[in-house]
Amino acid sequence: MDSFTIAAIAIAVFLSAIVRIIRTDAAWKAVDEGYASAEHLQDLTGILKRSGLQDVFGPPTMDGIFHTSRDSVIQARRLTGHLMGNLRFDAASIVVAILVLVWKPYGGMGAILDLAIFCAFLYQLAGWGATAMLMNDKS
Repeated sequence: MDSFTIAAIAIAVFLSAIVRIIRTDAAWKAVDEGYASAEHLQDLTGILKRSGLQDVFGPPTMDGIFHTSRDSVIQARRLTGHLMGNLRFDAASIVVAILVLVWKPYGGMGAILDLAIFCAFLYQLAGWGATAMLMNDKS
């Protein structure tokens, strides 16, 4: 791939990861502070159906709040939950994007860095795909 394409992918990965970190961090904060809604838990666990959330976390309060702990959310996480937002993977995506934008090594190291940004791009794309599934399956 040419340099422009790599830079465009790196910028897209960087911006996508920033948005996903903000969203995931807000959902974890809601869990930690005891006001996690179904949307927060869907983002974190990847459980798309509200009935599935009730099976795992019990019924919500009258105002739609699930009282649960961080540990129980971590235990209930599925692959789609990691795709929708994993702070470590998103941070790694940001690091790779910055490396690609500021450092262009030649030879084998350049090929490894190009592969890393492509993997980060695929992870971000899969995450947005999982989030789109959530938006389509509001039940």
